[in-house]
Amino acid sequence: MKKTNTTLFILITLLTIFYLVFRALFTIPIHLGILSLIFGILLLFIELWEAIDFTIYSKNFLLKEKQIPVLPLIKDTDYPEVDIFIATYNESIDILTETINNCKNLNYPNKSLLHIYLCDDGNRKECNELAKKLNINYITRKKRVNFKAGNYNNALALTTSPYVVTFDADMSPEPNFLLETIPYFINNTNLGFLQLPQNFKNPDIFQYRFNLENKIPYEQNYFFNNIQLARNENNSVICCGTNVVYNRAALDSINGFAVKTITEDIATGMLIQDKGYDTIALNNNSAFGYSVLDFDGFIKQRSRWATGCIQMIKNYNFFKFKGLKFNQKLDYFSCLLHWLSNIKRIFYLILPLLFILFSIIVIDCNITTFLIIWLPIYILKLFFINLVYKKENSYIWNNIREVILSPILSIKLLSNIFIKKPLNFEVSPKEFKNKKITNMNIKLLCIHCAFLLLNITALVICIIKICSGALLLTYLLSLIWIVINTFYLLIAIRFDTNNTNKKVINTKNNNVIKYKLKNYFK
Repeated sequence: MKKTNTTLFILITLLTIFYLVFRALFTIPIHLGILSLIFGILLLFIELWEAIDFTIYSKNFLLKEKQIPVLPLIKDTDYPEVDIFIATYNESIDILTETINNCKNLNYPNKSLLHIYLCDDGNRKECNELAKKLNINYITRKKRVNFKAGNYNNALALTTSPYVVTFDADMSPEPNFLLETIPYFINNTNLGFLQLPQNFKNPDIFQYRFNLENKIPYEQNYFFNNIQLARNENNSVICCGTNVVYNRAALDSINGFAVKTITEDIATGMLIQDKGYDTIALNNNSAFGYSVLDFDGFIKQRSRWATGCIQMIKNYNFFKFKGLKFNQKLDYFSCLLHWLSNIKRIFYLILPLLFILFSIIVIDCNITTFLIIWLPIYILKLFFINLVYKKENSYIWNNIREVILSPILSIKLLSNIFIKKPLNFEVSPKEFKNKKITNMNIKLLCIHCAFLLLNITALVICIIKICSGALLLTYLLSLIWIVINTFYLLIAIRFDTNNTNKKVINTKNNNVIKYKLKNYFK
């Protein structure tokens, strides 16, 4: 199977190079007006960008075997002291109580070596009282500078254990979390951090709003169970902030957690790798939290991730890092391309409308010639992606998610690229507010409806022209494109308008059972 995938990848790469050369030399609409020229060059640039993204993604992730290091065997006396940081700002006491109790129930040969700290950046009296009640340590600060990174750095300055574990306020570890992670550090003193997946007790917002709990995979499952494991080979594992074990020496080598981006986790991990430390990702289901179902909170969370990625490239330009190898830089570049794909998605929604509604030609070429060269690449890419993904991910669902989020995220991305803004961190809400529709929801719905209206208009015009005697082949590609976009937009509007007043089921046990069965039959 691996040989087949590699052969397909090489074939697609060669055909894509030929296609891009053909596009650049023979299809740019130089003589069809300034708008055609501008959009034609933009389209060629986006196709080049997509080709680079596909090549990096396929070479470094899709074609690589999952690298899962074997758990080393160590003596009980080898287990070291560990500091456990639970970060909180405004989360409920109920959620914190659950997380703290799970941390207290962690299995460890010598429990006296575990030091649990509630790192309260909200400086709340009730959190202090909770820490006293549950007999754990409490750390706070009066000035909330540098957000979560500052909170952790404050805790680092007040603690001394050689290893540090970080959990978000809602991320409750399973009993064997430390037994499945600490041995790697004892076996490899150069290990900088170890990342475990983020699993959830409830469905994600897409499963919930589409009534597809346990029928489609979690949005982030493919990342944690495939991409992260593939990153082990290049030592480019993404640090995700929670469910992480850090080597304190590695954190000290970079002066603590990164403070120049609101996604301090990924930047911190990258800086640790730049210092030459090894990093590991595992796919153990060893901690469970609460997926964000509140619509505004979800949009803010994704906007923060996208914004943080732009801030990272601005303030921590990994292309200039001397400690990162070429493949590591490529892997981090793929992170940037992932978020920028939201801008690309907006362009793909606009592009077919230009020709039908405004007669703007962006590709100056005989349609038959174009289809003969372009269509085989498109079909091969779809086949290749579905072959590699199997049932673990979905190309169509990825496109749907992009159509849903891109109107908001593309604006955030562009504003952060061209406008210098101060860092702004907002905590993702862990409780579900159960709102039917919010202002942010209405804003996104209006954008989707506007695109849908334009697509329906273009569809009607296209059909009328074909029925009036226009050559079908001239409009065929635009017609198919508009139908696909209309399909995606209808699903996006279903997401925007879905009634959220329904019971949220707990999917934790189902995920654990799936994981155990999967590993049992390996």
